[in-house]
Amino acid sequence: MGTRPDLLVVGGGLIGCGAAYELAKAGLSVTVVERGAPGCEASSAGAGMLAPQAESSAASPWLSLALASKALYPDLVAELRDRTGVDVEYQTGGNLVCFQDEGDEAVGRAARAWQVESGLKAELLSPEDVRRLEPDLSPELRGALFFPEDHWVNNPRLVAALAQAAALEGVEFIQAEVSGLLRRGDRVVGVSTAESNLIAGGVLLAAGAWSGQLAATAGVTLPVVPVRGQILCLEGIPRRLHHLLHLKDHYLVPRAGGEILVGSCMEWVGFAKHVTAGQIGAFLQAAVRLVPRVGSLPIKATWAGFRPWAPDGKPVIGPWPGIEGLFVSTGHGRNGILLTPITARLIRELIVGGSPSLDLTPFLPDRFLK
Repeated sequence: MGTRPDLLVVGGGLIGCGAAYELAKAGLSVTVVERGAPGCEASSAGAGMLAPQAESSAASPWLSLALASKALYPDLVAELRDRTGVDVEYQTGGNLVCFQDEGDEAVGRAARAWQVESGLKAELLSPEDVRRLEPDLSPELRGALFFPEDHWVNNPRLVAALAQAAALEGVEFIQAEVSGLLRRGDRVVGVSTAESNLIAGGVLLAAGAWSGQLAATAGVTLPVVPVRGQILCLEGIPRRLHHLLHLKDHYLVPRAGGEILVGSCMEWVGFAKHVTAGQIGAFLQAAVRLVPRVGSLPIKATWAGFRPWAPDGKPVIGPWPGIEGLFVSTGHGRNGILLTPITARLIRELIVGGSPSLDLTPFLPDRFLK
Protein backbone atom coordinates (compact mmCIF):
# COMPACT_ATOMS: atom_id res chain seq x y z
CA MET A 1 0.00 0.00 0.00
CA GLY A 2 1.27 3.41 -0.90
CA THR A 3 0.11 6.56 0.82
CA ARG A 4 -1.82 6.30 4.06
CA PRO A 5 -5.57 6.06 3.36
CA ASP A 6 -8.12 8.12 5.22
CA LEU A 7 -9.86 4.94 6.35
CA LEU A 8 -9.19 1.23 6.57
CA VAL A 9 -12.28 -0.96 6.36
CA VAL A 10 -11.77 -4.33 8.06
CA GLY A 11 -14.13 -6.74 6.31
CA GLY A 12 -15.09 -7.02 2.66
CA GLY A 13 -18.68 -8.17 3.01
CA LEU A 14 -21.71 -6.17 2.01
CA ILE A 15 -21.49 -3.88 5.05
CA GLY A 16 -17.79 -3.15 4.47
CA CYS A 17 -18.03 -2.78 0.69
CA GLY A 18 -21.14 -0.64 0.94
CA ALA A 19 -19.50 1.73 3.41
CA ALA A 20 -16.28 1.86 1.37
CA TYR A 21 -18.23 2.75 -1.75
CA GLU A 22 -20.16 5.55 -0.03
CA LEU A 23 -17.04 6.98 1.61
CA ALA A 24 -15.07 6.89 -1.64
CA LYS A 25 -17.86 8.70 -3.46
CA ALA A 26 -17.64 11.35 -0.73
CA GLY A 27 -13.97 11.89 -1.56
CA LEU A 28 -12.15 9.78 1.06
CA SER A 29 -9.31 7.43 0.23
CA VAL A 30 -10.37 3.99 1.43
CA THR A 31 -8.71 0.58 1.67
CA VAL A 32 -10.66 -2.61 2.37
CA VAL A 33 -8.82 -5.48 4.05
CA GLU A 34 -10.44 -8.90 3.62
CA ARG A 35 -8.87 -12.33 4.10
CA GLY A 36 -10.71 -13.80 1.10
CA ALA A 37 -12.74 -12.61 -1.86
CA PRO A 38 -15.26 -9.86 -1.12
CA GLY A 39 -18.40 -11.35 0.35
CA CYS A 40 -16.85 -14.75 1.02
CA GLU A 41 -18.61 -15.19 4.36
CA ALA A 42 -22.12 -14.18 5.53
CA SER A 43 -22.81 -11.84 2.61
CA SER A 44 -22.84 -14.73 0.14
CA ALA A 45 -24.27 -17.29 2.55
CA GLY A 46 -27.61 -15.57 3.08
CA ALA A 47 -30.77 -15.87 1.02
CA GLY A 48 -31.04 -12.21 -0.04
CA MET A 49 -34.36 -11.34 1.60
CA LEU A 50 -35.33 -7.68 2.06
CA ALA A 51 -38.22 -8.49 4.35
CA PRO A 52 -38.47 -6.07 7.28
CA GLN A 53 -42.19 -6.67 7.77
CA ALA A 54 -41.86 -10.43 8.06
CA GLU A 55 -38.93 -9.93 10.44
CA SER A 56 -40.85 -7.65 12.84
CA SER A 57 -43.28 -8.34 15.64
CA ALA A 58 -43.90 -4.69 16.58
CA ALA A 59 -43.02 -1.16 15.57
CA SER A 60 -39.47 -0.39 16.73
CA PRO A 61 -36.35 1.63 15.95
CA TRP A 62 -35.03 -1.47 14.15
CA LEU A 63 -38.08 -1.57 11.87
CA SER A 64 -37.70 2.13 11.07
CA LEU A 65 -34.05 1.55 10.17
CA ALA A 66 -34.92 -1.46 8.04
CA LEU A 67 -37.72 0.30 6.17
CA ALA A 68 -35.43 3.24 5.46
CA SER A 69 -32.84 0.84 4.07
CA LYS A 70 -35.31 -1.04 1.88
CA ALA A 71 -36.46 2.28 0.42
CA LEU A 72 -32.90 2.91 -0.81
CA TYR A 73 -32.69 -0.33 -2.77
CA PRO A 74 -34.29 0.70 -6.10
CA ASP A 75 -31.84 3.56 -6.57
CA LEU A 76 -28.89 1.46 -5.41
CA VAL A 77 -29.78 -1.36 -7.80
CA ALA A 78 -30.03 1.06 -10.72
CA GLU A 79 -26.77 2.78 -9.76
CA LEU A 80 -24.87 -0.50 -9.54
CA ARG A 81 -26.23 -1.65 -12.89
CA ASP A 82 -25.15 1.61 -14.49
CA ARG A 83 -21.70 1.52 -12.90
CA THR A 84 -20.85 -2.17 -13.26
CA GLY A 85 -23.35 -3.78 -15.63
CA VAL A 86 -24.22 -6.33 -12.94
CA ASP A 87 -27.87 -7.30 -12.55
CA VAL A 88 -28.40 -8.08 -8.86
CA GLU A 89 -31.80 -9.67 -9.61
CA TYR A 90 -33.83 -7.30 -7.48
CA GLN A 91 -37.28 -8.88 -7.29
CA THR A 92 -40.46 -7.32 -5.96
CA GLY A 93 -43.01 -10.14 -5.98
CA GLY A 94 -43.78 -9.77 -2.29
CA ASN A 95 -43.90 -12.18 0.61
CA LEU A 96 -46.53 -14.80 1.47
CA VAL A 97 -46.47 -15.78 5.13
CA CYS A 98 -48.54 -18.94 4.90
CA PHE A 99 -50.94 -20.36 7.47
CA GLN A 100 -50.81 -24.08 8.15
CA ASP A 101 -53.05 -24.08 11.23
CA GLU A 102 -55.20 -21.88 13.45
CA GLY A 103 -52.17 -20.69 15.40
CA ASP A 104 -50.47 -19.41 12.25
CA GLU A 105 -53.65 -17.63 11.24
CA ALA A 106 -54.03 -15.95 14.64
CA VAL A 107 -50.42 -14.73 14.52
CA GLY A 108 -50.97 -13.45 10.98
CA ARG A 109 -54.12 -11.53 11.89
CA ALA A 110 -52.38 -9.89 14.83
CA ALA A 111 -49.39 -8.97 12.65
CA ARG A 112 -51.65 -7.43 10.02
CA ALA A 113 -53.45 -5.35 12.64
CA TRP A 114 -50.41 -3.58 14.05
CA GLN A 115 -48.70 -3.22 10.67
CA VAL A 116 -51.72 -1.62 9.00
CA GLU A 117 -52.06 0.65 12.03
CA SER A 118 -48.41 1.62 11.47
CA GLY A 119 -49.14 2.55 7.84
CA LEU A 120 -47.64 -0.59 6.27
CA LYS A 121 -49.18 -2.72 3.56
CA ALA A 122 -50.35 -6.15 4.71
CA GLU A 123 -53.19 -8.20 3.25
CA LEU A 124 -54.97 -11.30 4.54
CA LEU A 125 -55.52 -13.76 1.70
CA SER A 126 -57.91 -16.67 1.46
CA PRO A 127 -56.66 -20.14 0.42
CA GLU A 128 -58.08 -19.45 -3.06
CA ASP A 129 -56.26 -16.11 -3.30
CA VAL A 130 -53.00 -17.74 -2.25
CA ARG A 131 -53.34 -20.50 -4.84
CA ARG A 132 -54.04 -17.94 -7.55
CA LEU A 133 -50.74 -16.24 -6.75
CA GLU A 134 -48.77 -19.48 -6.39
CA PRO A 135 -50.59 -22.48 -7.91
CA ASP A 136 -47.98 -24.96 -6.62
CA LEU A 137 -48.71 -24.22 -2.97
CA SER A 138 -50.28 -26.94 -0.86
CA PRO A 139 -54.10 -27.06 -1.02
CA GLU A 140 -54.10 -27.63 2.75
CA LEU A 141 -52.99 -24.07 3.53
CA ARG A 142 -55.53 -21.94 5.42
CA GLY A 143 -54.47 -18.71 3.71
CA ALA A 144 -51.62 -16.24 4.09
CA LEU A 145 -50.55 -12.79 5.17
CA PHE A 146 -49.22 -11.00 2.10
CA PHE A 147 -46.53 -8.33 2.39
CA PRO A 148 -46.35 -6.84 -1.12
CA GLU A 149 -43.42 -4.58 -0.20
CA ASP A 150 -41.08 -7.32 1.07
CA HIS A 151 -38.54 -7.93 -1.69
CA TRP A 152 -35.33 -9.88 -2.37
CA VAL A 153 -32.04 -9.82 -4.27
CA ASN A 154 -29.34 -12.21 -5.39
CA ASN A 155 -26.88 -11.40 -2.62
CA PRO A 156 -23.72 -12.91 -4.18
CA ARG A 157 -24.35 -10.73 -7.23
CA LEU A 158 -25.00 -7.74 -4.97
CA VAL A 159 -21.72 -8.02 -3.10
CA ALA A 160 -19.83 -8.51 -6.39
CA ALA A 161 -21.45 -5.38 -7.81
CA LEU A 162 -20.71 -3.31 -4.68
CA ALA A 163 -17.08 -4.44 -4.64
CA GLN A 164 -16.69 -3.60 -8.34
CA ALA A 165 -18.35 -0.22 -7.89
CA ALA A 166 -16.10 0.54 -4.92
CA ALA A 167 -12.99 -0.38 -6.92
CA LEU A 168 -14.12 1.84 -9.79
CA GLU A 169 -14.46 4.64 -7.24
CA GLY A 170 -10.82 4.17 -6.21
CA VAL A 171 -11.14 1.85 -3.22
CA GLU A 172 -8.10 -0.41 -2.81
CA PHE A 173 -8.68 -4.04 -1.82
CA ILE A 174 -6.00 -5.93 0.09
CA GLN A 175 -6.35 -9.67 0.64
CA ALA A 176 -4.91 -10.35 4.07
CA GLU A 177 -6.09 -11.64 7.41
CA VAL A 178 -6.23 -8.93 10.03
CA SER A 179 -4.80 -10.20 13.31
CA GLY A 180 -5.46 -7.11 15.40
CA LEU A 181 -6.17 -3.41 15.66
CA LEU A 182 -3.25 -1.05 16.25
CA ARG A 183 -3.90 1.26 19.16
CA ARG A 184 -1.75 4.14 20.34
CA GLY A 185 -3.11 5.53 23.56
CA ASP A 186 -6.70 6.53 22.99
CA ARG A 187 -6.52 6.25 19.21
CA VAL A 188 -6.73 3.36 16.74
CA VAL A 189 -4.30 4.04 13.91
CA GLY A 190 -4.47 0.92 11.76
CA VAL A 191 -4.39 -2.86 11.73
CA SER A 192 -1.82 -5.62 11.83
CA THR A 193 -1.63 -8.53 9.40
CA ALA A 194 0.83 -11.40 8.99
CA GLU A 195 2.62 -9.44 6.28
CA SER A 196 2.72 -5.91 7.72
CA ASN A 197 1.08 -3.18 9.72
CA LEU A 198 -1.36 -1.01 7.78
CA ILE A 199 -1.68 2.59 9.01
CA ALA A 200 -4.64 4.86 8.28
CA GLY A 201 -6.47 7.92 9.51
CA GLY A 202 -9.13 5.68 11.01
CA VAL A 203 -10.53 2.16 11.03
CA LEU A 204 -14.04 0.89 10.35
CA LEU A 205 -14.51 -2.50 11.97
CA ALA A 206 -16.97 -4.35 9.74
CA ALA A 207 -15.72 -7.90 10.18
CA GLY A 208 -19.08 -9.52 10.84
CA ALA A 209 -19.03 -12.39 13.31
CA TRP A 210 -15.29 -11.87 13.87
CA SER A 211 -15.68 -8.22 14.95
CA GLY A 212 -15.74 -9.00 18.67
CA GLN A 213 -12.47 -10.93 18.51
CA LEU A 214 -10.72 -8.12 16.66
CA ALA A 215 -12.12 -5.42 18.95
CA ALA A 216 -10.61 -7.27 21.91
CA THR A 217 -7.11 -6.74 20.47
CA ALA A 218 -7.59 -3.01 21.12
CA GLY A 219 -8.86 -3.59 24.64
CA VAL A 220 -12.47 -3.10 23.58
CA THR A 221 -15.33 -5.37 24.64
CA LEU A 222 -17.71 -5.73 21.73
CA PRO A 223 -20.18 -8.54 22.53
CA VAL A 224 -20.81 -9.76 18.98
CA VAL A 225 -20.84 -13.53 18.49
CA PRO A 226 -21.37 -15.87 15.54
CA VAL A 227 -24.79 -17.42 14.98
CA ARG A 228 -24.77 -20.19 12.41
CA GLY A 229 -27.37 -20.37 9.67
CA GLN A 230 -27.77 -23.20 7.21
CA ILE A 231 -29.32 -23.16 3.73
CA LEU A 232 -30.48 -25.79 1.27
CA CYS A 233 -30.50 -24.98 -2.46
CA LEU A 234 -32.84 -26.88 -4.80
CA GLU A 235 -32.53 -26.90 -8.58
CA GLY A 236 -35.87 -25.46 -9.65
CA ILE A 237 -35.67 -25.16 -13.43
CA PRO A 238 -38.03 -24.15 -15.00
CA ARG A 239 -38.85 -21.48 -12.48
CA ARG A 240 -42.33 -21.81 -11.00
CA LEU A 241 -42.29 -19.73 -7.78
CA HIS A 242 -42.48 -15.91 -7.90
CA HIS A 243 -42.92 -14.84 -4.26
CA LEU A 244 -41.03 -15.17 -1.04
CA LEU A 245 -42.69 -17.92 0.97
CA HIS A 246 -42.70 -18.39 4.74
CA LEU A 247 -44.12 -21.24 6.77
CA LYS A 248 -43.56 -20.97 10.51
CA ASP A 249 -39.75 -20.68 11.00
CA HIS A 250 -38.79 -21.62 7.44
CA TYR A 251 -38.67 -19.78 4.13
CA LEU A 252 -38.33 -20.44 0.42
CA VAL A 253 -36.62 -17.86 -1.81
CA PRO A 254 -36.91 -18.35 -5.58
CA ARG A 255 -34.04 -16.99 -7.64
CA ALA A 256 -34.31 -15.75 -11.20
CA GLY A 257 -32.22 -18.66 -12.45
CA GLY A 258 -34.66 -21.21 -11.07
CA GLU A 259 -32.93 -22.20 -7.85
CA ILE A 260 -34.97 -22.27 -4.65
CA LEU A 261 -33.20 -21.46 -1.38
CA VAL A 262 -34.68 -23.06 1.73
CA GLY A 263 -33.74 -21.98 5.23
CA SER A 264 -32.94 -21.16 7.84
CA CYS A 265 -31.92 -21.65 11.44
CA MET A 266 -30.13 -19.82 14.22
CA GLU A 267 -27.53 -21.88 16.08
CA TRP A 268 -25.17 -20.66 18.80
CA VAL A 269 -22.40 -23.15 18.06
CA GLY A 270 -19.35 -20.89 17.80
CA PHE A 271 -17.46 -21.07 14.52
CA ALA A 272 -18.48 -24.65 13.66
CA LYS A 273 -19.20 -24.24 9.96
CA HIS A 274 -20.68 -27.60 9.05
CA VAL A 275 -24.11 -28.43 7.66
CA THR A 276 -26.16 -30.86 9.74
CA ALA A 277 -28.48 -33.64 8.64
CA GLY A 278 -31.16 -32.64 11.16
CA GLN A 279 -31.48 -29.08 9.89
CA ILE A 280 -31.41 -30.04 6.22
CA GLY A 281 -34.06 -32.66 6.93
CA ALA A 282 -36.24 -30.06 8.63
CA PHE A 283 -35.83 -27.71 5.66
CA LEU A 284 -36.89 -30.44 3.23
CA GLN A 285 -39.94 -31.33 5.29
CA ALA A 286 -41.05 -27.70 5.50
CA ALA A 287 -40.46 -27.10 1.78
CA VAL A 288 -42.43 -30.18 0.71
CA ARG A 289 -45.23 -29.36 3.15
CA LEU A 290 -45.51 -25.88 1.66
CA VAL A 291 -44.86 -26.72 -2.02
CA PRO A 292 -45.35 -30.47 -2.60
CA ARG A 293 -43.82 -30.33 -6.09
CA VAL A 294 -40.37 -29.47 -4.72
CA GLY A 295 -40.12 -33.02 -3.41
CA SER A 296 -39.06 -34.12 -6.89
CA LEU A 297 -36.38 -31.45 -7.32
CA PRO A 298 -32.67 -32.29 -7.11
CA ILE A 299 -30.60 -30.89 -4.26
CA LYS A 300 -28.03 -28.56 -5.80
CA ALA A 301 -26.05 -27.50 -2.72
CA THR A 302 -26.06 -26.91 1.02
CA TRP A 303 -23.99 -24.45 3.00
CA ALA A 304 -23.64 -22.63 6.30
CA GLY A 305 -22.56 -19.14 7.35
CA PHE A 306 -22.13 -17.03 10.46
CA ARG A 307 -24.33 -14.07 11.28
CA PRO A 308 -22.87 -11.42 13.63
CA TRP A 309 -25.18 -11.22 16.63
CA ALA A 310 -25.29 -8.64 19.42
CA PRO A 311 -26.97 -9.44 22.77
CA ASP A 312 -30.00 -7.23 22.07
CA GLY A 313 -30.37 -8.36 18.46
CA LYS A 314 -29.68 -4.90 17.05
CA PRO A 315 -26.82 -3.75 14.81
CA VAL A 316 -23.87 -1.86 16.24
CA ILE A 317 -23.21 1.29 14.22
CA GLY A 318 -21.10 4.27 15.18
CA PRO A 319 -17.87 5.54 16.75
CA TRP A 320 -16.43 3.69 19.71
CA PRO A 321 -16.70 5.98 22.75
CA GLY A 322 -13.43 7.22 24.16
CA ILE A 323 -11.29 5.89 21.28
CA GLU A 324 -10.47 8.18 18.40
CA GLY A 325 -10.37 6.73 14.91
CA LEU A 326 -12.42 3.59 15.61
CA PHE A 327 -15.82 3.11 14.02
CA VAL A 328 -17.92 -0.03 14.25
CA SER A 329 -20.46 -1.49 11.83
CA THR A 330 -21.44 -5.02 12.73
CA GLY A 331 -24.05 -7.07 14.58
CA HIS A 332 -26.61 -6.92 11.76
CA GLY A 333 -27.66 -10.48 12.49
CA ARG A 334 -29.86 -12.09 9.86
CA ASN A 335 -30.52 -8.77 8.12
CA GLY A 336 -27.13 -7.55 6.95
CA ILE A 337 -28.24 -7.65 3.31
CA LEU A 338 -31.38 -5.66 4.05
CA LEU A 339 -29.51 -3.08 6.15
CA THR A 340 -26.55 -2.54 3.81
CA PRO A 341 -27.72 0.68 2.05
CA ILE A 342 -28.78 2.57 5.15
CA THR A 343 -25.72 1.45 7.12
CA ALA A 344 -23.42 2.62 4.35
CA ARG A 345 -25.15 5.99 4.23
CA LEU A 346 -25.06 6.46 8.01
CA ILE A 347 -21.37 5.56 8.21
CA ARG A 348 -20.60 8.07 5.47
CA GLU A 349 -22.64 10.75 7.25
CA LEU A 350 -20.90 10.02 10.57
CA ILE A 351 -17.38 10.05 9.20
CA VAL A 352 -17.69 12.78 6.60
CA GLY A 353 -20.30 15.09 8.10
CA GLY A 354 -20.49 14.03 11.73
CA SER A 355 -24.29 14.13 11.76
CA PRO A 356 -26.34 11.07 10.74
CA SER A 357 -29.72 11.59 9.10
CA LEU A 358 -31.41 9.02 11.38
CA ASP A 359 -31.29 8.73 15.15
CA LEU A 360 -28.56 6.20 15.86
CA THR A 361 -29.02 6.17 19.63
CA PRO A 362 -30.47 2.63 19.78
CA PHE A 363 -27.59 1.28 17.70
CA LEU A 364 -24.55 3.10 19.09
CA PRO A 365 -21.71 1.04 20.60
CA ASP A 366 -21.90 2.96 23.86
CA ARG A 367 -24.99 0.99 24.88
CA PHE A 368 -22.66 -1.84 25.91
CA LEU A 369 -20.83 0.45 28.35
CA LYS A 370 -23.88 1.43 30.38
